Amino acid sequence: MTTHVSQRKEQKRQQILSAAVELFSKQGYGISMDAIAVHANVSKQTVYAHFSSKDQLFETCIIEKCISAGLDLDLEHESRAAHIVLREFGWLFQTMLLGEEARNTFQNTIRQSGTHPEIARIFLEQGPIRNINRISNYLSLLVERGDLPLCDNTDSAAMQLLLMLHGRAVYWALLGFDSGEDETTRRDYVNSCVDLFLRGYGYTQAH
Repeated sequence: MTTHVSQRKEQKRQQILSAAVELFSKQGYGISMDAIAVHANVSKQTVYAHFSSKDQLFETCIIEKCISAGLDLDLEHESRAAHIVLREFGWLFQTMLLGEEARNTFQNTIRQSGTHPEIARIFLEQGPIRNINRISNYLSLLVERGDLPLCDNTDSAAMQLLLMLHGRAVYWALLGFDSGEDETTRRDYVNSCVDLFLRGYGYTQAH
């Protein structure tokens, strides 16, 4: 009985998240909790039973988007070579940024930051800063192993890598244009970014 109740509760939570991701993406932070409840086919009380505020719901949507994109790689326990790990992360990261929901959410955040400054703070904390911290922590492990002898600031290095990984594809997409790059071109770009980045910090195994 307890298992059944837990499953129903998780199903409701996923319904709410799916509805919220779609509406935040299309209409921005101004969307009401009532509208999210209607779109999720649940009561407003059910929404608040799972998420105490719209801020918390928006935060969770961003986190869940990163997880569903595969960016929750267990970097702390990775045994593969650094260039393999970062190439994989880079591909998943760029692909997520190119998704319609991610692009719309970013553009709505910029557009509505004047009237809803909290949306920019939440987006920054749960998106860019969260990913910077994850990559920085992984780079710190590489430094400890002696794989990155020239890296003395992993936060700065993580920021450098993530910005490089955007590339033409993401830059063009955020402005509403298709860069015209196919998957092979994008993968080659991501791989070259990772290899250049690692070589710059003294990594000698990338190939």
